[in-house]
Amino acid sequence: MHSIEQRILACATELNPDLYEQQRLHRTMSHDMDVDHLINMAIKEGLAGLLYKNLMKSGMLETLDHKQRERLQSLYYQTVLFNLKLIHDLKAVLHLLNQKKIQVVLLQGISLLQQIYDDIGLRPMTDIDLWALQRDYPGLISILSSQGYQRDPVYPNTFRKGSTAFDLHTHILWADRIKARELLLAKSQKRIYQDTRIIHFEGQEALCLNRYDQVLYLSLHALKHSVSRLIWLVDIKSLLADWKRSDWEGLMNRARELGQEEIIHYIFFLLLNLFDFHLPMEARQLLERKRLHFLEKKVLRERVKGGSLPIWAPLLLFSTGKGLQRRFSFILETLFPRPEILRQVFVGYPDCKVWELYLKRVLQLIGMIKPSLRGRVGV
Repeated sequence: MHSIEQRILACATELNPDLYEQQRLHRTMSHDMDVDHLINMAIKEGLAGLLYKNLMKSGMLETLDHKQRERLQSLYYQTVLFNLKLIHDLKAVLHLLNQKKIQVVLLQGISLLQQIYDDIGLRPMTDIDLWALQRDYPGLISILSSQGYQRDPVYPNTFRKGSTAFDLHTHILWADRIKARELLLAKSQKRIYQDTRIIHFEGQEALCLNRYDQVLYLSLHALKHSVSRLIWLVDIKSLLADWKRSDWEGLMNRARELGQEEIIHYIFFLLLNLFDFHLPMEARQLLERKRLHFLEKKVLRERVKGGSLPIWAPLLLFSTGKGLQRRFSFILETLFPRPEILRQVFVGYPDCKVWELYLKRVLQLIGMIKPSLRGRVGV
């Protein structure tokens, strides 16, 4: 059973709500609720800006008290200012990359701002994600360094200057950290790169994933992070909103080609159960053809209830349908990655020997199972 606050947030995820959607939010807001809890939930889910604008458009913002209105408004404008800074800094870097003919692919939030978020205060971001093939990686680092960006001492693919951070990827599925993630794709990542499209970002040229790969990538990213923020599902929902039958067929074919039918199935399940999203026949046929087993449903329903997926959920969901050998390799390396990755996990222990790192990892994994031994997994 969804709480009233959850139902309100689900109603407040429309980028351009029509009259019916505004009235639905109005009706939902008429129930007794804890407004401060609602705002805290919106912040956690990355939906504060959307809640603010949807309440304004539905005429419900004035039902909040002054402090609550001020808080939501402040969160919205903070997002605007921060995103403007990211856009400005990315434009400067892209200008230099274009001069050197170095190509990068914009990923995640920054790639969606001009595509679906006409109002940049609706989509909070923390950094700029770029994907570059290995051949372009040295040149990309050189340009960032020349602009005063410094490599993070713990995460070598992250470069920071002030409040702006660039998170660099040399593999579309983060195999630069966990190599076994390459096994999740049925095709080489070069096939995905070849199908990217050119976009213009603030007058500068960049690359973006094609529409099908973008949905698949955002789905994988959300599941990788246990769908801990609803904004990631809102990204996907908004991309799919105006699709025609040929678009859905194209997505189904691409998911099959890349071995991602299970992943897209999980996302459809969440969209349907969290937002009552209208799935066309092509999508429903996938749900009927590939039934979720008990454990998959149990895991996904944790998100539907309002929490995030269990911390071990990506191991289960990513490896389903990949065959015994691939599944074993993926799970083993994710649980016990290379020593240099473990040093990023246990950053407070720089002098640990390799065997000590793996012992700490064993204890950390036990802590995931036994509440009395608490640990945090981060790879």
